[in-house]
Amino acid sequence: MSRLAELHGPEFEDYLSRVYMTMIRLGTPTQEGLELEGYHPDDVRRVGKELVGRGLITEDGPGRWEIQPPEESLPRLAALLEARARFSRSFASELGVIWRQSREGAPDAEVGMGGIEGLGIPDDAAAGMRSVEGMAHRELLMMVADSPAARVWLDRADTTERLERRADTVAMVVDRALLGEPGVLAELERQSAAGASVKVMGAVPFGVVIADHTAALVDLSQHDEQGGGSFLIRRAAVLAGLRALVEVGNTRGVPLTPRPGEKGGRKGMPLDDRDVRILGLLAAGATDQMIARSIGVSTRTVERRIRFLMEHLGGGTRFQAGVQAARRGWF
Repeated sequence: MSRLAELHGPEFEDYLSRVYMTMIRLGTPTQEGLELEGYHPDDVRRVGKELVGRGLITEDGPGRWEIQPPEESLPRLAALLEARARFSRSFASELGVIWRQSREGAPDAEVGMGGIEGLGIPDDAAAGMRSVEGMAHRELLMMVADSPAARVWLDRADTTERLERRADTVAMVVDRALLGEPGVLAELERQSAAGASVKVMGAVPFGVVIADHTAALVDLSQHDEQGGGSFLIRRAAVLAGLRALVEVGNTRGVPLTPRPGEKGGRKGMPLDDRDVRILGLLAAGATDQMIARSIGVSTRTVERRIRFLMEHLGGGTRFQAGVQAARRGWF
């Protein structure tokens, strides 16, 4: 009896995988050989067509197939599935808004403004941030405000997934106030270590997430805790203006992770890596407690190193110490 007729979803995929593994073991799979392995004739024919469609095998005559080199065919299939997943993620937020409107009325949502889609609650704005983030292929630009939507977005962030599907270029400017939120500093440091440009500034006016030149999410939930006013936008002129705004923030922001400067480089820095991290986090506005958690030492150790740095650099305040280090070209 055919099993495939009763299988759907993950069970169908599991069965397909088992037949594919049997084909690989046989080397040169045939209809007859697979039937001898216990598979129903109808299942063999259907699986054969499915695997041909996925590029894993090719037909080599009636009831006979040739395995495509798995080290080539499987990555090709994975890339196709990842592209489809990215496409699905890119529309998830919009479909969610439409679904809520049809189910509940969603009185605060606004649709149909010609390239602009209003979002009614912070959860919608956070979902929109994830959706637009997933659209980016070449460039992802972000200004993350101290807002209810941003906190939801950060709280639900899947770092592993984010690093796997990141765009070629990622630049983000984060409101300094968010550094005190649980896990935020560690998340930002992971992004920086993966190659993202992460900068910090005070009082980010509102949040923006821009995917390439395609779409943007504007988060205004810090001005209305109910989320009113946040929206998705695809208008080219507005996208250009938002990109310019993010660039201003990027120019004024302080790097979360300082890098050796051109003047001194590593050779001109009489500080170890830990001190450089402390200086960078100080300049970004992190508290002693945040710094201690980030680098894995006690708060007293951080306080002691800060006193040393201030004396060594001749700065009367923490900020001045960072300025002096920058002037000397240390980062």
